[in-house]
Order: sequence, then C-alpha cells, then structure tokens
Amino acid sequence: MKEQGQVSLFCFLSSTYSFCSFSRAIKTNQDLLPETPWTNILYDDFWGTLLTHSGSHKSFRPLCTLSFRLNYSLHSLNPWGYHLMNVVLHGLVTALVTAFSRPLLGGGLWSLLAGLLFASHPIHTEAVAGVVGRADVGAALFFLLSLLCYVRHCGLRPVPHGAFQNRQCGGGSVIRCWGWMLGSLWFAAASMLWKEQGVTVLAVSAVYDLFVFQRLRFRQALLHLLGKVNEFLPPGVNVCVFSLALVLASLRTPISSSFP
Repeated sequence: MKEQGQVSLFCFLSSTYSFCSFSRAIKTNQDLLPETPWTNILYDDFWGTLLTHSGSHKSFRPLCTLSFRLNYSLHSLNPWGYHLMNVVLHGLVTALVTAFSRPLLGGGLWSLLAGLLFASHPIHTEAVAGVVGRADVGAALFFLLSLLCYVRHCGLRPVPHGAFQNRQCGGGSVIRCWGWMLGSLWFAAASMLWKEQGVTVLAVSAVYDLFVFQRLRFRQALLHLLGKVNEFLPPGVNVCVFSLALVLASLRTPISSSFP
C-alpha cells in the first residue's frame, strides 16, 4: 500500500503549485469564516446558502465544508493547502482501494497493479486537482472504510458458504462482529455527509455479502429477497437494507423536504 500511496502523491503533487480559481463554495462561503458559528454548516448547503432558501442547491455536505473551514483557519485563501489536503486524501483512498483489492484479487501482483492503476488513472484528475472535488474524495475515503468494516463483519461469521440460517456470529466473536457492523454504519453516515452519494455504500455492502462472500448466483439471491426460500438472509444484509430504506424514506418526509 505504501508504494501505491507514493504514486498517488507523485501524480497529483504538482497541483499544489497551481493557481486556484475558487468557486463560491469557498471564496464567498460565509461558513468558512471564523466569526461564523460552525453549527451553521448543519443548516446551509455546500455553497453556504440556507437549505430552506428557494435558491439553495440542496447539497448537504457538512463534513466537506468543515474541512474547507479548517483550511481557511490555517492559511486563509492560499490555494496550496486546499490542494495538498486533496492530494493527501487521494493517497489515503488509494491505500484503502489496495487493501480492499487484496481479498478479491488474491494479493500479490494483481492487487499492486489495481492500486497503481487507481492511483494514476486520469479519471480522478478533476476530483483531486479541483478543490471542490474534495467532496468526492472524502466520500470515497469513508465509503471504503465502511466497506472494509463490513468485510470484517462478514469474516467473523465462520460457517460454510451459503448456509444462511447458520451464518451467525461465533460465540466469542459476537461483540467484535457487530462492532464492525456498527463501524460500517458510522462510516457510511460520514461518507453521506461528505457527499450524498456516499449512502450507496449500504447497497454495495449488501451486494458484496450476497455475491462475493456468500457466492450466490443472481437467481438465488432474488429468491431469497422475495422470500421464496425458507432461509434467512445474513443479518448484515438486513441491517444494510433497513438503513438504506430508512435514509431514503426520511428524504421524502415533509420535515426533510428542504434537504437533498
């Protein structure tokens, strides 16, 4: 992971010396100013407009805004610090991608190549080199942390593949098993607070459990989801589906009508 992280830093480190034409998410965002109460980020969108305002973009990304505020408190609008934080976050994301690829690709050369490809792929240029792209990079960081926690949760259910009804946490591992599940949910929430799409990690985790860890075919998974088979889904899948449904339902209530 060390090599991939170094490559990611090398590829984008030059962006720290570039001129930055700040968007209004930074330059005119009052939530970055020290005299503005930091709690305002809970009521304003990504651009600093009140969420209930008719002209609001409705992008609720308080953790990303909080990171901009940290940059502003350290070096005002000097662009190098904003770019440097983006590059560091990209390095961390690259390390996590490499860690996640190891059990999927068997480690060794293939996971090394996966990490190097992710670190240097030009598709990440806008997110890393563009300051406001930090929302994507930060969301990706916590997305992967959530997914890795879920992988550990699955690994603490030591029974043969496909035995849904027996695939529970082992006696001495129950606290650790559900501790990892709780960590996965916390990181999923953090990813969503960096950028809204982060909530999709719950669906990805469920898919991982069914098709990678459980090694089910699509038809088998569909029958289980429809209740056509007398076996229970893994508890982690149920938690992910319930949490995702809860988030989506909350966005349709009158109370949250002003949110994205």
